[in-house]
Amino acid sequence: MQVGIMTSFSAGMGFRQALPLIHAAGFRQISLGGKPDLSGYANPEDLKELEAMLQKLELRIDSLHAPFPEGDQLFSLEEDARQASLRLCRLSIEAASRLDGRAVVLHLIPYGVAPGETRQRMIAKGRDSVSQLMDYAAPRGVKLALENGQRDDYDEVLFQLLDEFPPEQVGLCYDSGHENVRGCCFELLERYAARLICFHVHDNLGSDAHLLPFEGNIDWSKFNAILKREQFDCALMLEPGMAGTQFTDPVEFLDVAINRAEKVLLA
Repeated sequence: MQVGIMTSFSAGMGFRQALPLIHAAGFRQISLGGKPDLSGYANPEDLKELEAMLQKLELRIDSLHAPFPEGDQLFSLEEDARQASLRLCRLSIEAASRLDGRAVVLHLIPYGVAPGETRQRMIAKGRDSVSQLMDYAAPRGVKLALENGQRDDYDEVLFQLLDEFPPEQVGLCYDSGHENVRGCCFELLERYAARLICFHVHDNLGSDAHLLPFEGNIDWSKFNAILKREQFDCALMLEPGMAGTQFTDPVEFLDVAINRAEKVLLA
């Protein structure tokens, strides 16, 4: 299994700066972050430049994160907002197709929507959104990876959609930090191992801190045992952030990050 890192590891850093640093650290797999302007596919000119850089640096895209937070209205009852999110997610799908990305990662229903009619209507809208995006992505050779969340009410919807949609086109983006917030690593990963498309790997102490592995309380030896058993066909994709850490130098951060990723594979 190869190791990779999200291009959004340093808030505000664009692809022109991030990609050479990622390459120099030794990574060869990446996931594009949720800001199209920083990730390099907001317009045709940037996308062409991004494509050339990826080829030059021999970097492979494992996945793209759908625009965040602008693309997070797929379950909205405000139709204009939902359609705007659909347009942005289609932009990500188009970029993934052109760049040979395997999948686009989607967020689902907002946290804290109480049971009742409103929640059911939102789920219906979200189901329609995922269906539309699946139909758009399939002929372009792109899968949809639905990301697990930090609360039971969110993951209930995730489970429902994974059970409803075909595994050939829709699967799981497993976020280790999110499940650790819920205090139940790695139940979700084991339950839906056959549906895994990609990883978001980071550590924490019970809040969504996006720490490097071995800086929180996740049991990485247990995680590694699952990796060995399941033999997943994707990269071990780190999703850490420099913000709130002791690191100020991205070169140092990436050097530590790749060593931590490799340590996970040996845990």
